[in-house]
Amino acid sequence: MDSPGRSCRLFGAQRSLHDLLGGGTAADVVLWRRKEVAGGLLAAVVASWALFYCVPGNTLLSFVSQVLMILLAVLFIWAKAAQLLHRAPPPVPLMKISDKSMSEASEIAGNFVNKVLQDFGNIALGKDSGLFYKVAFVLLLVSIVGRLTDLITLVYTSAVIALTIPALLEKSEEHIARFLEIASTYVQACGGACEEYKCKMTKRSSEKLC
Repeated sequence: MDSPGRSCRLFGAQRSLHDLLGGGTAADVVLWRRKEVAGGLLAAVVASWALFYCVPGNTLLSFVSQVLMILLAVLFIWAKAAQLLHRAPPPVPLMKISDKSMSEASEIAGNFVNKVLQDFGNIALGKDSGLFYKVAFVLLLVSIVGRLTDLITLVYTSAVIALTIPALLEKSEEHIARFLEIASTYVQACGGACEEYKCKMTKRSSEKLC
């Protein structure tokens, strides 16, 4: 039996699910430790899916264009009215991306692209068989899923799963781990019984032949 101070984890993991997810802000959101942010993201995902997928003729590009058009029109009229009435202009913040942020983003993107190209070269030259099988499995899985649903639904479904399943797993981790342990013990017992029965049948067949 497990000691009282030891928690039962899935698949015998030594670290918590929060640590496995990186232990940062993203892990806090995914595991609903920041309930306001996680709830807002989930509501936004569901609302955007209903808006862009369920309403015919409404696309993301048209929606963003209409919102920007209305925003720019309001700010333009506000600024013109402020000039005529000698009032303060609209409080528009200075929007500028720093050179440091741009260089960091370009460095991250470049490293990612170089890593993908390097892995592609290793696969093409037959240097990494394990990576080939992993990539082939992922591509086959993507092909199967792509036949069952479209990209938009897949993205929204993945987002909903990411915001719900990990939190449920963490909440019921101990119960799920114990259930899996019991199921594994039962499967092993059934396998042992089948092997024993198989040995008995083989022994009887050999005795009849003799």
